[in-house]
Amino acid sequence: MSANELWELLREESQSVGLATVYRALRRGVEEGRLVAVELQAGSVRYEPANLKHHHHFLCSRCERAFDLDGCVRQLERLLPAGFRMSGHEILLFGNCADCASEEGG
Repeated sequence: MSANELWELLREESQSVGLATVYRALRRGVEEGRLVAVELQAGSVRYEPANLKHHHHFLCSRCERAFDLDGCVRQLERLLPAGFRMSGHEILLFGNCADCASEEGG
C-alpha cells in the first residue's frame, strides 16, 4: 500500500489524519523493522509488513494498484553472465488487474 492509499483509507475513518502523519508513521514502522519499503517503479514506494514470506508483485498499469503474487521463478541464476553472483531478486509484472481488464471488455 502506498502512503497516499493508506492516507485515503484513514481519512474515511477520521478527517483529521494528515498525510505528513502517515509518512511519519510509515517511516517509524520501517525504522522499527515492522514494515518494508518496496520501490515498485521509480518514485513509487509501497509499504508492506516485514514478516511476509518472499513474494513478487503485479502493478496495474491503469489504476496503479499493486498486488502480491505467490510463488517464485526458479533457477534465475541461469540468466546471469559468467562470473556473476546473485544475492537476491525482485520480479515486477505489469498489465491490467481484473477490475481494469473487465472495464475494458477483457
